[in-house]
Amino acid sequence: MEKFTFVDRPSNQRIQVMNDVSEMDSTISELFIDFQWTYRNMQKVYDSVLDKNDLSESRFIILMFLKNAPNYELLPSVISEKLGATRATVSKLLTAMTHKGWIIKNSSPSDKRSVPVQLTDAGMAVLEAFLPKNFQTVHLLLGDLTAEERAQFSYLLGKIKQSTEKYTLEMEQ
Repeated sequence: MEKFTFVDRPSNQRIQVMNDVSEMDSTISELFIDFQWTYRNMQKVYDSVLDKNDLSESRFIILMFLKNAPNYELLPSVISEKLGATRATVSKLLTAMTHKGWIIKNSSPSDKRSVPVQLTDAGMAVLEAFLPKNFQTVHLLLGDLTAEERAQFSYLLGKIKQSTEKYTLEMEQ
């Protein structure tokens, strides 16, 4: 299989020829492709930083959920809902995090079916060690934007989010 890189992406002219579309439509397609490639490359950088710290994005988010929860404790079903992942996926993540000693599973005295998970000191230490690296990476990726550009970027992302939500609602109908 041929490996494509960012420079291999189709130009506006190629998009027009391939799809027999107008200049405006091809510009939107080209922008979408640039956005996707940029996001993927940005995600690779971030994933690399997570990986060097024995984290995944989901593990990091779960640690953050637990850090901000009362008594550093949540039910797996709540984590699943907050993370937007299936209970099976969250169960696998929690099992791995338990083996690492980052969380413990507690028995509920009132409900034997309920097994909340709690952040351990080891999990807190992993999180606290990673947070400065997290902010450094985010700053590296977006720090060249001026305050005005960040505001504009936020506004534009909001518009894309609205379009995405609208399309998601249409798909569900």
